Amino acid sequence: MAQDMNQTKGTILVIDDEPIITGVVETVLKREGYEVLVAHSGEVGLEKAKGSSPDLIFLDITLPGMDGYEIAEKLGDDPDLKQIPVIFLTGKSAAEDGGRAFEKGGISFVRKPFKGQQIRDLVNLTMMSLKD
Repeated sequence: MAQDMNQTKGTILVIDDEPIITGVVETVLKREGYEVLVAHSGEVGLEKAKGSSPDLIFLDITLPGMDGYEIAEKLGDDPDLKQIPVIFLTGKSAAEDGGRAFEKGGISFVRKPFKGQQIRDLVNLTMMSLKD
């Protein structure tokens, strides 16, 4: 897990094309002591993942250009990134997704709109499980 002199709990990458969504997630997680990186496209998100090896990635399914499923596949194909847990963010229901988020390697699925507490609790639980 990424730690620095400021004692961050870890690094989380948020890939979503909606600045309101990335802003909410970033605010919630920074308050919890995480370093948060933001990308508003899949291509930029992949580059940030490669450059920072985050501990966790929040990934929107519906992105312009490369969608979240394609990004998850690319993450899974990269030996340096495939172990990073991915939590999908989406406006789709579980029925609309049809399980595709999990087939592509996602560990969880958060439906928009969400509450900050959902994000905080899910991240803290995921990060605790990574330590075990």
